[in-house]
Amino acid sequence: MATVSAPFSSPTARASLFGLDWPLLLVSIFLAVWGVFTIVSATKPAIVAPQRVSASISASISSRPAPAASKIPDSTKQIAFVLLGIAAILGLALVDYRWLMHVQGWIYGLNIAILLLVLAIGREVNGAKSWIVIGPISLQMAEFSKIAVLVCLAAFLARKQEKIGELKVVVLSLLYIVPPLLLILKQPDFGTMLATLSIWFGTLFFGGARLKHLGAVALVGILLFAGAWKVGVLKPHQTARLASFLNPDAAPEVGGYQLKQSLIAIGGGQVTGQGWGNGMQNQARYVPENQTDFIFTVVAEEFGFAGGALLILAYGFLLFRTASLASTSENYFGVLLCGGFTALLAFHCIINLGMTMRVMPITGVPLPFFSYGGSSFLAFSLGIGLLQSVSVRCRR
Repeated sequence: MATVSAPFSSPTARASLFGLDWPLLLVSIFLAVWGVFTIVSATKPAIVAPQRVSASISASISSRPAPAASKIPDSTKQIAFVLLGIAAILGLALVDYRWLMHVQGWIYGLNIAILLLVLAIGREVNGAKSWIVIGPISLQMAEFSKIAVLVCLAAFLARKQEKIGELKVVVLSLLYIVPPLLLILKQPDFGTMLATLSIWFGTLFFGGARLKHLGAVALVGILLFAGAWKVGVLKPHQTARLASFLNPDAAPEVGGYQLKQSLIAIGGGQVTGQGWGNGMQNQARYVPENQTDFIFTVVAEEFGFAGGALLILAYGFLLFRTASLASTSENYFGVLLCGGFTALLAFHCIINLGMTMRVMPITGVPLPFFSYGGSSFLAFSLGIGLLQSVSVRCRR
């Protein structure tokens, strides 16, 4: 059984990149590079403008004009994010992750303070006050909050290893993350709140909590959500998104149009696709947010079923490697870190890919290492860096 050990307590604590999980690192880089090429295609100047779209829908989707000469292209910025992300992974691999247990309280407090700061002075984008602007840089702090919650929750549970099978510990662990959950929901960022909950589930599941306890808490959560919908607690745009998932024609201006165009793009790729940069739905800009949340539609249209299947297999391999680290770590804190991050990755992949194919409602969740966005990419890179630190030091 994995145990909690003191930092720097064994020769294996000495940093060495030879102990990296190279398959995990390489598949992450593969996804990042493919993502950059996809973003290049998704942000090329449009060949035609969308036609026969109602005024309400046109107002709700991004126009994506050709970038001005002085503006840095999204693809160039994404390359910078990739390089920073790789540096973060290698840098964290050299740090003994077990040291983080000693600064758990500081990380938790800093996370709460930053989330409060976002609500106070943050910039609102797409209806959510989620961004902190520092000069030319905009950061979505809720993305980094997920990694902070992962570290703090893993440290919290690592100190209760012998009681992980008790319902009391399951409930206490949920209450422990309620403050950041509420602050994220206040922005409001429902997708990130659910992603944070997936971390809670993953740490407990891989940590050895009883499934009946997790199921009972999940059932209570579902009932509370249903009640919130029934009494009107949910915001109008949130209920409208769920309605558009059930019937895209019911609310075209809040996702219905996007879903229909997404399905057309995916179906248009057929088996082998229309070729890189040649997808008609992509180049005509019929799919809003196709460089971020709906980037899978570009892959499916340009590379068809073959390309989409390859991408899904790559994510399957990524999840296999992270889950394998959870099962091979000698340290319980490492098990919890790997398990929580695996659940976070799985949540993002399932929700993002599912919503483009209309098997999940639209929630604004990016595809890890693939969608455009520095905050998301760097946050996931920090997570991979933590797992590489586990790999370097505590394998059995």
